[in-house]
Amino acid sequence: MHTREWLNTEDRFVPGAELFRSDRAFTVWAYTISHSQLLLRTRTTGHDGSTQSRIDVLFKPVRAMKLRVEYDGLVIRCATQPEAERIHAENTGITRDARCLILETAGESDYVMTHAVGWQADLESDRDASELAGFAPGTDPSRILK
Repeated sequence: MHTREWLNTEDRFVPGAELFRSDRAFTVWAYTISHSQLLLRTRTTGHDGSTQSRIDVLFKPVRAMKLRVEYDGLVIRCATQPEAERIHAENTGITRDARCLILETAGESDYVMTHAVGWQADLESDRDASELAGFAPGTDPSRILK
């Protein structure tokens, strides 16, 4: 199993459109200022000890964000026009070309202002490096977490 999607063109970001949905739990796995990358990841071991696929979601470059550490189920959608205006008002100085994406979980929402988002599902370990993100050696989660 290996699926991959990368969204970085204007036609893929329609206001209000749902981009990604999963019932799995996601954790903020890594963020680097140098490359402005935010990586959310699922665990590969289920609560019952079973092995599950790994899903990585990468936002790049990130201009602003309001996040929680964990998401129990995750929906990513494009902000509506009123939501985008509110987010831009909260983040003065951020260029208008950054796309406002809404992250929803359990009836609550956060956001990421970014230029691109992508995800990949594979059978790698949650400790392995992401194929989507290139982290500098000193901040590479696979080095830190081994």
